[in-house]
Amino acid sequence: MRQWHSEFQARCWYDDANTVVELHGEIDIVAAEALAPRLRRLIAAAGGEVIVDLRPVSFIDCSGLGLLCSLHERLMARGRRLRVLATRPVTLKMLRLTGLHHAFVVHGSLREARSATGLPLSSPPPAGHGPGGAGRAALGAAIASVIPSYHRTRPRPDAPAAPSPHDG
Repeated sequence: MRQWHSEFQARCWYDDANTVVELHGEIDIVAAEALAPRLRRLIAAAGGEVIVDLRPVSFIDCSGLGLLCSLHERLMARGRRLRVLATRPVTLKMLRLTGLHHAFVVHGSLREARSATGLPLSSPPPAGHGPGGAGRAALGAAIASVIPSYHRTRPRPDAPAAPSPHDG
């Protein structure tokens, strides 16, 4: 039986007014299905703007773009904004071809995105911790539990079923 592999990782951290979600690897249907419920819980738990860092993403398909659209809509309904970091030509091309470069605020660097929010330009805190004491650290730990790293393998939907001993 052929397997459908999707290798991706997600890391999340929180600062004074933003939640930053760093995605790595391939954001395809398998990754989107795994990330969607976790991102919904994340935006319910944390406030402020959400910055999705696609710079380390090697591949994104329509499922990944759909995930961004869903996140964007949920944030807009709450009066919040989605900012996207993208520098790879293939990712920027997908955003342009679909017209999403107009829907999302797209930045080339974290410094640029954070500057646009009016926050100080500091580096990300260690995983699971945020500035501001125990409350921020607890929120950081909650966010880290919502979006853990993943490696998922599923059968490809178009893969033929394994031959049966009765097949002739």
